[in-house]
Amino acid sequence: MLTARANNPLYSSNKLKLGIFGANVSNGCAITLAEGALETSWPNTQAIARLADAAGLEALVPVGRWKGAGGATNFNGSSFETYTWAAGLGAITSYAAVLATSHVSTVHPVVAAKLMTTVDHVTNGRFGVNVVCGGGFFTREAPMFGAPRMEHDPFSNPIRPS
Repeated sequence: MLTARANNPLYSSNKLKLGIFGANVSNGCAITLAEGALETSWPNTQAIARLADAAGLEALVPVGRWKGAGGATNFNGSSFETYTWAAGLGAITSYAAVLATSHVSTVHPVVAAKLMTTVDHVTNGRFGVNVVCGGGFFTREAPMFGAPRMEHDPFSNPIRPS
């Protein structure tokens, strides 16, 4: 049996890792009303993943999104849940690492551990997780999970050097 390091291209000797980000959400990462923007559908997602896998890209990374931004574009208004998305893509690809993006306050740690273990088995060791603590867009979604909305000022971070 091969180890995860042997199967996961995130551990390859390539110094620069390339991947696709945001193929699980409507319009990808573009806030646009332009025709031809990415439609969130399973066939579109599979096609992107297969192309990235065949091209040798190392990672497929989803956006962790629970509701859209509203307004005219409803940015990221439709999306696939990231653990299930990763398992589905892991089953149809053979090279790229597939990741789930998980906000700390949305998934209980025991549930997250079970999900991650299952997806890691489905992907034969090519799974990774993008752990997100909140901030930014997530402040709109936090109340859906009973989490308090935490305001933050990125310029007042005591860890960041002046």
